[in-house]
Amino acid sequence: MKLFALCVMAVTLSCAYGLGDCHWKILNCAESQVNQWLNDQIAVELKGHYTYLYLSKLFERESHYYPKVAKYFRAKSNEEMSHAERFIEYQNQRGGTFDITLVQKKSGGSCANVDSILKGFKCAKELEIDVTDALTLLQSKVTAVPIAENCYSNANGTTGNDLARAQPIVIHRHNEVSKPLSAYTCPHQHPTRVTVEYVELTEMIAHEFLGHQIEDTKEIANHVKTLENIGTANAGLGSFLVDKHLEL
Repeated sequence: MKLFALCVMAVTLSCAYGLGDCHWKILNCAESQVNQWLNDQIAVELKGHYTYLYLSKLFERESHYYPKVAKYFRAKSNEEMSHAERFIEYQNQRGGTFDITLVQKKSGGSCANVDSILKGFKCAKELEIDVTDALTLLQSKVTAVPIAENCYSNANGTTGNDLARAQPIVIHRHNEVSKPLSAYTCPHQHPTRVTVEYVELTEMIAHEFLGHQIEDTKEIANHVKTLENIGTANAGLGSFLVDKHLEL
């Protein structure tokens, strides 16, 4: 009788949220991937924060004292931290589990041995491109999250994260009309060629981040070009003038 009561309760809860066993399996399989991808993006944003913080403090040193450049990079550091916090907040809103892993500043490519503001801005430009690439990849992934057969077979049904269920999610299946998760008709066997689209997340990335990335990269590229046009012969004076007239 107890087992029967538990089964009835599980079915009742499932119906209350409009999801059956198959729907929860699809959702849980998608969520396990999206949760990790979002945490990876948090790490990317924190890496940007640490790199800009390093550049800011570097240009406060006596040997590389450019106070406006230091303030400029400090503002960028704060901006990257706010982006990381935005993704952490989003994880909480969707009932995900955020993780802050150990990250280090970017030290390769143009960010190796920064000893001038030209190199500093080159490092910044490369960093912004890295962040843009990561955001673009994340958006691409959450537009079509694949449901692997081995995950579906092992996924837990009838139970799941109610906040995750509250997200606007669309199911795409080969040769079928796309539908919201609760309206999707589950087949008897594993739903082959099924992908899950996180509508709100794709919109958030596009409207809150990617457009801003393009603007920031262009702004930094302008500073790089100005410093390159000054040339090495007048690098000291040019750096002084760029710092003096830098708009904050």
